[in-house]
Formats: sequence, C-alpha cells, structure tokens
Amino acid sequence: MTKKLDYRYCKAAPILEWLGNKWTLVVLVKISKNQPVRFNELYRDIPSVSEKVLSQVLRQLTIDGIICRKLFPEVPPRTEYSVTDFGKTLLPHVEALINWGRENFDQIMSNRQNSK
Repeated sequence: MTKKLDYRYCKAAPILEWLGNKWTLVVLVKISKNQPVRFNELYRDIPSVSEKVLSQVLRQLTIDGIICRKLFPEVPPRTEYSVTDFGKTLLPHVEALINWGRENFDQIMSNRQNSK
C-alpha cells in the first residue's frame, strides 16, 4: 500500500524537497540554457550525476510540470526535454538563488573553513 503524501503542513514542501536534491536545480538550469536537450547531452554535461539519478530527477520535474518530455517515434527512439511555460515562472527565482550563491560564495567558504 502506497502512502499518500500530505502537504497540508507546508505548501512549499514540494519545492523544498527539490532543493534537498542536489541535482534538481542543476538539471533544470542545464535544460533551460540548452533546450531542447536530450538525455545523453545532459548526462555528458553533468559528469558526476549517475544515469539513475538523472532519470529520477527528469521524471519528477516532468510529473510536477516543470519540464516536458517529448518522445519521437524514431529508430532509435529520441527523447527531448524542455522547460514548460509553468517551469519558466520558476526560473527567475532559481536565477536569484544562483546569484545569491555567487555573491556570497567567499563568505560561505570562509564560514566553512572557520568551523573546522
């Protein structure tokens, strides 16, 4: 029996779960910069991600409507991913988070070093 997820406690929980996955935003940004993009292109562009994890991230972003998956009935089959209109509403917020990280990188690294 599958347990149904209950997000009544926090409507931001789904996005916070994405932030907990270190690959979700990386994949989203890569797709947004190079769309449409194929699985193998993403896999090559993100060398430390495994195929399994990349597949899981793509599946979740597709289910949530952030990206779309287009399958071309060719031999061999070709699949492309792109950001949906809904996903594009998320991108400015992701860019703001990236910019904050860039602007505060030295402080974060210094804090980490000082905590040792």
